[in-house]
Amino acid sequence: MKKSCNIFWFENELIKRCNISEKRFHKARGDQWEKIYQTISEKYADKTRIWKNGLHWANTNGYSPKSMKNFLGCYSVEYSTWFHYLPQIISEDRMIYFLIDKGGDWHDGECFWIFESYVPELVKVLEILNQTAFLNTGWPDYYIVSKKFRWIIGFNHHDIVSCVGEGLDISCFNEGG
Repeated sequence: MKKSCNIFWFENELIKRCNISEKRFHKARGDQWEKIYQTISEKYADKTRIWKNGLHWANTNGYSPKSMKNFLGCYSVEYSTWFHYLPQIISEDRMIYFLIDKGGDWHDGECFWIFESYVPELVKVLEILNQTAFLNTGWPDYYIVSKKFRWIIGFNHHDIVSCVGEGLDISCFNEGG
């Protein structure tokens, strides 16, 4: 596997470049990532379409019909700075999930790298990722999800942030942030 595609290298490089603790930012454990992905996908991915469904397409085509009942909005953002609002948007001081979409779709098999992070560390990570084209791996879409699966924030390659769920403060988007 190429170095740029290796999640272990990716994780270590981010920890080193951001000067953060592995206790506060790390990949999901090997025995947990699949259950995490399945839980998020079951709650938020729209699987009602024949084509372009699943979590990979959720931040572009819409989330599951059930979760859309708690749709908070889509917002056009500046891709390189919007995440500085995360401490305002996410009030809880506990770890969250950070999913990087590595491609695929529901029928062919989606591929996500899943990390656990605190918000301040995630802001640092996203700063580095945006400065380096995601450590030279391209510009993927990504999701930020409550570890209790109460909410999801999606960012897509159209520079749109979508928010679904309960407990997020999206007032910064309504103020033109």
